[in-house]
Amino acid sequence: MNKCELPKSQSHLFIAQITSLSACTANTFLVSEQASEIPPFLAPLAANLVALRAKGNWSISALAEQARVNRRMIRLVEQGQVNASLKTIDKLARALGVTAGSLVGNRPLARQEGDALIEEVVARNLVSARKGLKLTQEKLSQQSGVNMPAIADIERQARNPSLLTLAKLAASLGLSLEALLTDYRS
Repeated sequence: MNKCELPKSQSHLFIAQITSLSACTANTFLVSEQASEIPPFLAPLAANLVALRAKGNWSISALAEQARVNRRMIRLVEQGQVNASLKTIDKLARALGVTAGSLVGNRPLARQEGDALIEEVVARNLVSARKGLKLTQEKLSQQSGVNMPAIADIERQARNPSLLTLAKLAASLGLSLEALLTDYRS
C-alpha cells in the first residue's frame, strides 16, 4: 500500500490524517467503484453531503437545481469519486445553508449573513499560514507539489482550485482542509 491510500480496514473512517499528500499524484486519488475506497480528503465531504441532503429531504435533482450544479457531479461527490473544484463545493454549501469549510470537515455549521467569499477565505488563510511558517511561494510549491503560478493565482483569488490542490497545500502547511477553508474572522 502506498502512503496515499487508506488501509481497507480503515477505509470506513470519515476523517483521516493526511501525512504526506505532497508526495501523491492526482492519479493516486482516482477512486474505484467501491465507496470504501474514498480518498481521505474527500470522505468528510461525501458523508456530510449525503447526511445534509437526507436531513433536509433533498433529492439530487432539487439540490442540483438550487446549487446550479450538475446532478451527476453531486452523485459523484457523494460517492467520493470526483475531485471537485472550490466553486462547486461553495455552491453546494450555500444551497445547503452551511459553510464550505465545515462541509469538508467534521461537522457542518450554518452559514452566517455576511460570510466572506470562499476565494477570499482561502487566499487569506493560505497567505497567513505560508507567511507564518516563513515560506515563500517557491518553497511551498516544492513542499506541496503544487506549481508556484497556481499558488500565486490562488492567493490572488484568480484560480478555482480543486480539493486535491487545496489538500496538498493544507497538508504542507500543517493544516486540515477544513482549516484552510474556514473563515476565522467571524
